[in-house]
Order: sequence, then structure tokens, then C-alpha cells
Amino acid sequence: MSSSDASPVARTPAWRRGGPIVVVGLALLGLWALLSLTLDALPGPAATGAELWQMALDGRFASIFARVTLFMGGCFAVAAVVGVALGLVIGSRPAVDRGLSPYLAALQGMPTSMWIPVAAIVLGTSPWSLAAVVSIGAMPAVILGTRTAVKNVPPLLLRAGRTFGADGGTLLRHVTLPAALPGIMTGLELGWSIAFRCLVAGEIFSGALSGTGIGDVIQRSRETGDITEMMATILIVLAFTMLVDRLVFARVQHRLRVSRGLVDAGLPH
Repeated sequence: MSSSDASPVARTPAWRRGGPIVVVGLALLGLWALLSLTLDALPGPAATGAELWQMALDGRFASIFARVTLFMGGCFAVAAVVGVALGLVIGSRPAVDRGLSPYLAALQGMPTSMWIPVAAIVLGTSPWSLAAVVSIGAMPAVILGTRTAVKNVPPLLLRAGRTFGADGGTLLRHVTLPAALPGIMTGLELGWSIAFRCLVAGEIFSGALSGTGIGDVIQRSRETGDITEMMATILIVLAFTMLVDRLVFARVQHRLRVSRGLVDAGLPH
């Protein structure tokens, strides 16, 4: 492959791509260290790092990270498949859109904490309850994002597709869906963030909906007053969310922008 075929990201030096992330991370560490000096109850980066190392040695780090990955992967896959499918249907049918969209918007704005007790009572205090909260909590954002993306597809594209004889299914697969992909991805990103907030909120709810180990840490920290372990767990969750954003959503969004000519191939990105 010639150098001209390489993507802009591949041609950008690694230090230019990762440098800003490192600089901001160091600045945040410095701010954290200063705050820990003024707030006695807040453990500093050194103490939290030591706790992280201990968690890595005794297996807690790997256990929490793996369980969060599996749990979020399964729950969000359900929310994404169902949400995108429903969004495509709602966005392509004006009457259905007018009837359902106000309720979906209301559900999206409803606090997660209101659903957690309901799930605990109806489904019991089990990982299945937490899975229901996470999946259902993410769906309205995915549905509305997909619906809006479909409605924003230029009518000229649809008219051209019909002119070439495309039926409803062909039009959806080869015209509507490709044109709506950037908006669908935005809805999926928002749904992911809501799903993760639902996960953490469910785990915090008295440890009742424990499924990933985060709830166990929170419950133990409450009982022992060990905020250092809680801060270390927060860093594990932060690392997980950053990895998903950088390795999945950011890359997909960049490829979509490149494919649509929204990235100048002659400039580093």
C-alpha cells in the first residue's frame, strides 16, 4: 500500500495523537494531589495507586474489569440492537413517530434511580434486575438518536433511490441506513453513557443489584470507611470507559467522517 493510501491517523506521529491525553492526565493528577493535601479524607494518587497495585495482585482488578466488560457488553448489545431497530421503524413512519416520540423523550429524561427499586421488587435483587435496568435505561437514547438520524436523511437521496426502483427494504438497507449512520452512532454513544450510569447507580443502590463487583466494593467501603479502595475502583471504571471511547466510538466516528469527506487527508488528526 502506498503512503498516499494510508489514513490520516496512521500518518500522524503517535506522540501527537497521545500527547494531549497524557498532558491533560498529568494535569488532573496534579490537581488531585493538591486537593488531597487540603482535604484529609481524600486519598492522594500515591495511596490510590498503591491500592490499585494491591487489587491487581489479589485479582480484584481483573475481576472487576472483566465482569464490567462482560456485563456492559451483553446489556448494551441488547439495547443497541433493539434500539436501532425500533428507531428505524419509528423514524420511517411519521404516524408512529408522532405517537411514541414524546413518551420516549420522557423516559430518556426520567432519573435512573426511579427504575432501580421497581426492578428490585419485580425481578428480585439479582444480576438480571441490574441487566434490565441497564438495557432498558439505554434504549430511549438509542431509539431517539436513530429516529432523528433517519428523519434527517435528505429527501433527495430517498427520491433518487425510488427512481432507481428500490423498494422499501432495499431503500432502508442501501440508502437510509448508510446516510443515517453518523446520527445512529451519536445515539449509541449517548446510550452507552446512560447505560453505564444505570450500572453504577444500580450497584450503589444498597448493593442490592450487584452484578459486576462494584456494588461489593461500595458496600465494603461504607462499612469500613475505606475510601481508598473506592477511589481505586473509580479509576478502574474510568479506565474502562476511556478504553471503550478511544478504541470503539472514536475510531468508528473518525472512519465515518473520513468516508464522507469531512476530514482533510492532507492534515494530521
